[in-house]
Amino acid sequence: MILLCDNMVTINSTFNNFSEIPIFQNVFSGFGNEYEYTEYEIFRKKNPPQCPKCDNNMVHNGFNSYTKKGLGTIKIGKYLCNSCNNILEEDRSVWENLKTLFSDMLGELYQLLRSNHVGYNAISQIMHLIFQQSKSTIFKEFNRVMENVEIPPLENVLIVHYDEQFPKEGRSQKYRLTILDAESKRPLADELFDKKDPKTIKQFLMANFDITKPLYIVTDFYSSYPSILDEVFGAMASK
Repeated sequence: MILLCDNMVTINSTFNNFSEIPIFQNVFSGFGNEYEYTEYEIFRKKNPPQCPKCDNNMVHNGFNSYTKKGLGTIKIGKYLCNSCNNILEEDRSVWENLKTLFSDMLGELYQLLRSNHVGYNAISQIMHLIFQQSKSTIFKEFNRVMENVEIPPLENVLIVHYDEQFPKEGRSQKYRLTILDAESKRPLADELFDKKDPKTIKQFLMANFDITKPLYIVTDFYSSYPSILDEVFGAMASK
């Protein structure tokens, strides 16, 4: 069964993979109709190219397989020149693009889960049902996605980092709350408390900010922060 697409790869399908045609069309969309995806799942040119060494026409000569664990395998066609025995492999950028597409999709999933306050351990447990990923891998991939997020330029907005440390005074546990200027990295507020509960954090923030002025706070995903920021900044808060 052959599916012909305008200005696109010819896909030779079978009844077993016919339902996957839309996926194939998306994956191979960057290649013209001089290419084909055969019923034996080989990606190659319909007509083999000329040999770059002797200019004679080459012939199809099997394939090389590329595999990513948990994702799948692709067969990239090879060509042989019967005149000089030169061997070429077809461009495998389609495979690299597919891996990038899949990686970006996972990154968007991690971003969505983290924005809903799902922890890295919980995400790793969820991914065991989809595509196994460790907590550290998810953390690195999430940070990669966040580095590529475009943040609109902010004018007259104070950008700060909120941080917490846990020093000890003798045998007593203390809690150090700090606000750093994002540009200068200098502390704008730095206080030591006997406890770190939502009420303490709220009072610390309200004492050190004018809540009527634009403010951008960078912090981690501790579960109580959204409700604290809502209480401090009210309708102005945007997470």
